[in-house]
Order: sequence, then structure tokens, then C-alpha cells
Amino acid sequence: MLINGKGPYLNPVSKSYETLNVTQGKTYLLRISNVGTFWSFNFRIQNHDMVLVETEGSYVNQLTLKSLDVHVGQSYSVLVTANQDSSAEYYMVASPKLLRDTTNPISLVGVAILHYDNSTIKPNGPLPKGPDPFDLEFSINQAKSIRWNLSTGAARPNPQGTFNVTNVTIVETFILKASMAKINHSSSPRYAVNNVSYLTPDTPLKLADFLVNGSGVYVLDAFPINTSNTNAVSGVFVASAIYKGWTEIVIKNTLDTIDSWHLDGYSFFVVGMGEGEWRAESRSSYNLYDPVARSTVQVFPGGWSALYVYPDNPGMWNLRSQNLNNWFLGEELYVRVYDPDPNPAKEKSPPQNLLLCGKFQPPSPAPSVAPTPSPSSNANTPHTPRSLFAIITTAICFFFIGLH
Repeated sequence: MLINGKGPYLNPVSKSYETLNVTQGKTYLLRISNVGTFWSFNFRIQNHDMVLVETEGSYVNQLTLKSLDVHVGQSYSVLVTANQDSSAEYYMVASPKLLRDTTNPISLVGVAILHYDNSTIKPNGPLPKGPDPFDLEFSINQAKSIRWNLSTGAARPNPQGTFNVTNVTIVETFILKASMAKINHSSSPRYAVNNVSYLTPDTPLKLADFLVNGSGVYVLDAFPINTSNTNAVSGVFVASAIYKGWTEIVIKNTLDTIDSWHLDGYSFFVVGMGEGEWRAESRSSYNLYDPVARSTVQVFPGGWSALYVYPDNPGMWNLRSQNLNNWFLGEELYVRVYDPDPNPAKEKSPPQNLLLCGKFQPPSPAPSVAPTPSPSSNANTPHTPRSLFAIITTAICFFFIGLH
């Protein structure tokens, strides 16, 4: 696990590691992002508290934390005050969740150093302990404690102009179950959503949507969004969402790892999460007053997460697992939001030089015809300046086309 692309601090072995220089008494804003492909991690700073203030563009009620769970694709901002002994250095640690290595734990932990201006004492002793990496109750309770700050002046993603979703009317519900499945008795399992493993077509969906309304590339709403397909299949999973109709999305995780889901083109409100099976009665536990708005949500193993989203952005939007292995092997679908209004302010038409591919191959160029040489031409005659200019111009054009 790397911090800013650098390996862990190892004492006494010298190694390239990340250092944050601070001055006694000053407060610093740290932006902590999980740009990994699989592991959630817990972040902490030895002897220092962190005050959580923001996540993915949303101010949150300030929380003072000893450690913070950050899941794949998520980002947080915390305030850290340099208020400890300035003669010493301190560990900053990122350790993976749901993993315990008793043989060589430092090899799986990211370690950086908080360095005070006047510090002369290297950090020593054990790394600061975080929560048990298998303690899901800690992780869920911390996630539920992250609430939207309704008093801070900031842009609000709520399209109805209010600061909560208490009184919105849900017009449709997606219930999406992530699982693993073998397709057509294959020896290699794939990841699936509602027993459908996404199959990427040769033709981009948006191109097919614009030119032929998807015909021959995908079938809209061919797969269920509330139950699982009877048999595990591969397919181009495209579901429609009602334009400007509040949608509830419940994501279930039957896997044994922490999953992380992202929706392109939108922020959504994380109204609930929990362990065990989601049922209609689970809605009574939703937080509809100050749920945080974000674009990536964790789903704990054997658990669920519930989102409210307002599909007011027309287009073809990817809803997927952020865990790279899951995504690559089929844990995704597309949500088509359609508005018949041709107003380009809502969705611009493609440009005239739209590139064609897949099912829509560009027309073949006309065969070139070699010019008939004039009787006076001579193969050994050197190029005139005009011909040389033409050659140079052609070379430069090809150069810039290739560069583009």
C-alpha cells in the first residue's frame, strides 16, 4: 500500500517515503483519497485527531476522529492541528480492511511521516493501532455518523431546492444484487448484477442510442432491476430511469469483500446501510433529514446500502463496482436517462465529425487514381520548390493528425 506513490517508512532501513512537514500550532487540511483498485483502508495519525469536514464535494457535520475508513474511489477532507511535541515525528498509517497479516504486517501497510519543523526524534515503537480490520460494526457506525452539513454555505446538489429528501416521492426502485456466477458452465466465475454479467459490445452504447435507438446493440430493460435473472447470463445490461423521477437504488452485496459502487454523472444521497438482508421494512431506518450527497458508496459484505438519486441529467450513465477486478469481470450496468426535449442545454447533439465504429463503420474511402504522367515528365527531375512545399505540408499535417 503506497502513500502518494511512495512505499512505507521502515525504521531503521532507509527508504523513499512520504513526509508531511508541519509547523507547531498551525492547522492543515488533508485530502485523503483511496485511488486503489481493491482494498478499503483505515487512515490514522499517531497522537493526532482528525476533524472530518468534507467528502466528495459535500460539507459534512464536523466529526472528531481517531481514524477514518476510506473505501475504493472515495475521498475525504480532514483538519489536523499540529499540537503535539514538536521535537518528535509521528506515523501516518493506512492499513487495509478485512485483512490481517501476522507474518509481516508492515509489508501491507502504508506508512508516512508527520514531521514538525524542529523535530529531531525519529518515530519509534509500534505503529498506532486502528480498529480491528474485521470489525464491520465500527465501519458501519462511522459511515452512518457522516451527515450532510445543512448550515454551511455551499452549492447544493438537491434539484428541488431543499436541504433534505424527507418529502420526496420515490417513483421507482432498483434492487441490485452483486454476486459471482459461472456463465454457461464456464470454469472461470464472473461478477454479476442480478445474475447478469455485463458484456461490453463492439459498438459504444451512446453511439447506438443516438443513431438507431440501441437497435442491434442492446435491448432496453431486457434484464430485471428488482429481482435476479433466473439463470446467470452475460448481456448488455441497460436499464431505463424515469427522467426527473426520484429513484431509490438498493445495492446488495453477497460477496465476502467490501464492495464500492459509483454512478457516473450524478451525486446521490446515501440514506441507509446495514448488515443482513434488505427488506421493505429497512426503509424505516433511513436517514432522510441530512443524508450526505456523494458519488461513491461502500457496500459491506453480506449487507446493503440504499441511495436516493434524481435522474435529471439525460444520457447513458455507468453504474458499477469501483473494485477493478469486479468491474472488469462484469459487475456493472448502464442507466439510460431519456428526455425527449431537444434543448441542447440539456443534452448536446454529437458533433458533425462524430467518429463511427463498431456496428457503424465509416464508409470506405474512394480508390485513388494515379495521375497520368505528362510526356515531358522525367523521373530524374528534382522536385520544384512548390512540390517540396506540398510534401512538407503533407508531412506536417500527418504529424499533427498523429499527435491528436
